[in-house]
Amino acid sequence: MTRHDQTSQQAHTIDYIATALADRGLDLDLLARRMRAVSTESDATGEIVSPPWHADDVSALNMNLVPTRYGGCPALECLVAQATLMACLGEADASLALALPGPGLAMPPVVALASTQQQARFFQRFQSGTPRWGAFAITEPDFGSDATAMRTSARKTGRGWVLNGTKCFITNGARADCVITFATVNRQMGRYGVRAFLVDRNTPGFTVSRIEWMAGLRATQLAVLSYADCEVTDDALLARGDEKPLDDAFSGAQRSWDYFRPLLSAVMVGTCRRVRADLAAWLDAGGTPADRHRSVASVEASLRDIDRQIAAAWLLCHCTAWKADRGVATSMDSSMTKAFASRVAARVTRAAMDLAGIDGITAFPSLEQAYRDAKAFDIMEGTGDLQRLMIARAAQRSTSRPWDIREPSNPRASDAHRSRQETSHDA
Repeated sequence: MTRHDQTSQQAHTIDYIATALADRGLDLDLLARRMRAVSTESDATGEIVSPPWHADDVSALNMNLVPTRYGGCPALECLVAQATLMACLGEADASLALALPGPGLAMPPVVALASTQQQARFFQRFQSGTPRWGAFAITEPDFGSDATAMRTSARKTGRGWVLNGTKCFITNGARADCVITFATVNRQMGRYGVRAFLVDRNTPGFTVSRIEWMAGLRATQLAVLSYADCEVTDDALLARGDEKPLDDAFSGAQRSWDYFRPLLSAVMVGTCRRVRADLAAWLDAGGTPADRHRSVASVEASLRDIDRQIAAAWLLCHCTAWKADRGVATSMDSSMTKAFASRVAARVTRAAMDLAGIDGITAFPSLEQAYRDAKAFDIMEGTGDLQRLMIARAAQRSTSRPWDIREPSNPRASDAHRSRQETSHDA
C-alpha cells in the first residue's frame, strides 16, 4: 500500500473527521450524545425544540457540505468522508441528522448550475454563527418523476422573474433560509424548459403552506411550499453563462439526487447500527425474545443476518461514494444504493421489533422510532419502486455493469458520460 493510499484511507475514518471538526470548534461525540438526548422530544413534536448544538457549534454545522474552496472543512471534501459522517450522525438520530443546519440538498445544483459569483454569494450565507438551512424544491403534488409535467412556472418580466406554483415534500422546507426552486419557463420544451431559481425565505409571494405529519423522520419537517406571483431578480436564475441550447437545469436536479442518495443511505446504515446496538444491549441486560420458544442459536443467527445486511448496505454506499469521488457517473449506482439501503432498514428494524417484542420496545423506544423512520426512508429521494425502475432502465441503456469501474480520462469526459445517463427522478 502506497503512502497516498494510507493517507486516503485515514481521511475516511470517523476519528480523522472528528479531529478535523474539533479544530473548527465542533465536538462530534458530544453532538451525537445531545442528539440522542433530544431524539424522543423531536420525534414527538416534529421540531428541534431543544437544539442539540451549542452556539459554538453552529459555524461548523452551517459549513457542512460546503465545498472547501468556499470555506468548507477539507476533511469532508470527498463524498466517502461525508457518507462516513452521515452514518455516524444517523446512528445518533436519523431525523436530526437530516435536520442539522447547512445547505443540504441545495448544494449540488448550485455547484452544477450557478456561476462562480452566484456560488460564492450562496455559500457566504452559511458563514454565520446563526443556524442556516438550504432546501431543494422540485416535487409537486401532481407529478413525481416526469419533469415534462412540471406546473410551477417562471415568467420573465422587466424586473426579473415571477414564479407561480406549489412544491411538496420539501426536506427542511419550513426552516430553510433559501430554497433552490425548479420551475419551467416553457412547458412545450419539456425538461429543456426547466430552470433553477434561488428564492429567499422572505420573498413576497413565497409561503410555507403546511408541514406534513410523517410516520417517521418528523424533525426533517417535510413542507408544502407555495409561490403566488413570487417575484425574484434576474440574478436569482442559476446560470453559469456558458449554457448551450439543450442544457437544462434538470440535470442539476439529477446531480443532487446522485450526490445525496449515498448520504441518505449512510444515514440508513447508521440507523441500522443503532438498532443493532440497542438490541444487543437489551439482550445483554437479560431481555428475552418475544418468542419464548426461540433458542439461543436462533437469536444469534438473526443477529448475524442483521450484521450481514448492514455490512452489505454500507459497502454498496461506500462504493458509490468512492466512484463519485473519482468522477465516475453514478446515477445507476445511487439508485441501487438507495433502494437496497432502504430495504435493509425496513428488514433490520422489523427483525428487531419481532425479536424484542413489547418488553424490548419499552426498554428501548428507539427501536420503535427506527421502525417508523424506515417507512419514511423508502419515500425520500425517490421511492424504492421508482429506484428499481430507474435501475432497470439504466441497465438496458448501459453497455457496462456497475461493478465495471472505469477511471475517466478527464473530468470533461466524465461530465459528458454523466449527462448521457441523466434521467428523471422523484425528489
